[in-house]
Amino acid sequence: MAKWLTQMVVIFVLQATHSKNDDACWTHPSSLKWYQLTCTKVNSEFFENFQRSLNRTHWIKCIDCSLNVIDERTFNFPKNNVSFLELPHCGVWSLRKFAFRSFFLMKYINLKDNKIGNLEQKCFSGLKRLIHLDLSSNCIKIITANIFSELINLDILNLNYNKIFHIQPYAFTGLINLKFLYLNNNDLKKLEDQMFKPLTNLKILYLEHNNIKELHQNAFANLRNLNYLYLNNNSITFLVQYNFKPLTSLIDLQLRSNNISEIQVSSFNGLKNLRVLHLGDNNIRTVKPYGFIGLNSLSILELTRNKLKSVQFSYFDKISNLGILWLNENFITEFIVNQRDEVQDSLALLDLSYNDLKYYNYTLLYSKMPNIKEIVFTNNSFNCDFFKNMYDFFLKKHTSICISPSCNVNHTSDYIDNFCFEDSYTTVNVLNITDFSTQSAHKLAFHLYTITALSLLILFC
Repeated sequence: MAKWLTQMVVIFVLQATHSKNDDACWTHPSSLKWYQLTCTKVNSEFFENFQRSLNRTHWIKCIDCSLNVIDERTFNFPKNNVSFLELPHCGVWSLRKFAFRSFFLMKYINLKDNKIGNLEQKCFSGLKRLIHLDLSSNCIKIITANIFSELINLDILNLNYNKIFHIQPYAFTGLINLKFLYLNNNDLKKLEDQMFKPLTNLKILYLEHNNIKELHQNAFANLRNLNYLYLNNNSITFLVQYNFKPLTSLIDLQLRSNNISEIQVSSFNGLKNLRVLHLGDNNIRTVKPYGFIGLNSLSILELTRNKLKSVQFSYFDKISNLGILWLNENFITEFIVNQRDEVQDSLALLDLSYNDLKYYNYTLLYSKMPNIKEIVFTNNSFNCDFFKNMYDFFLKKHTSICISPSCNVNHTSDYIDNFCFEDSYTTVNVLNITDFSTQSAHKLAFHLYTITALSLLILFC
């Protein structure tokens, strides 16, 4: 009788536990057609006492939970097939030792939008199959040495929107297969010596919107497979010679919105496979000789919105594959071309819009870029005659002179008609003087004399 009562109590307790689980969690097909367990508004204790079998569950998602601290007791599921764990907005502030070690098949962990400030050593222990780890939008300040050392198959690591100001040596040890590293919107001030050395297979590195002022000469050592490097929106003022030399596979380098004022000799030397270089929104005033040397494969160079006033075509010597050159929105008054400058056979588009050019030697320039297709000159200071002669010259060379983003030929033709009409109207308008005072009569005589003299000069020249 006592044995029977004991069995009844055990059954009743189990039923009550399962009923509580069912209220907070439900199983349904995931987006991958596997079984997903979704729980709402539960805490760490709930999972510690969780009884349901997870043998057929591949995905766990927690919505508006209160997990606070995740340690080895939180997800103590002895038998499970869970591969995806989503814990965003769950109030997590600490990951303790062996926090996820029961998830031996885990491939994806989402911990974004929590309050994580403490990553205890070995908190990611046992996650040898993990491919994607999202720790974005947390409160992490320091990445400690060997914290990711067991994540040997990790492909994507997202640390965006934290408060990271220091990355210890060997912080990325073990991440031998990492391809994507996101460190945007943190508080890094310097990229230290060999900071990323273990990341030999890294393809994309995001370091935008930090406070980076200095790049150590060996900061990118060993990143021989890196293809994309984004350093936009930092405070970089100076590029050391051969700063990027180890990046022999780099295709796209972006340094927009920094404080770079000068391109030093050999700043980019070694980037033999670079295709795109963005340097817009800096304070560049000077390009030293051979500043762009070594960029043998470069096809797009962007120098938009800098402080350039005098530009020499020789700046771009040795960039034999340059196809697009953006120099718009500077303060350029001189565009200097010399006979000894190298020919840029690949250059197809040159944008000089929103500058202050009044004149340049367009015939000599054309001889240095004989395959040019479009030149953009919106908002410069050319007079009517110069602009019209330049337009006619390039028209015969089958090159479009653009004054609008669409580079519509009719727009340019209409612009010339209106522009030159305004010039001639201004000249004719001198004769429409209604003030007949003595002073005005003298002015009128002087203007008529000037117009006559100019007409004779043009006639005999």
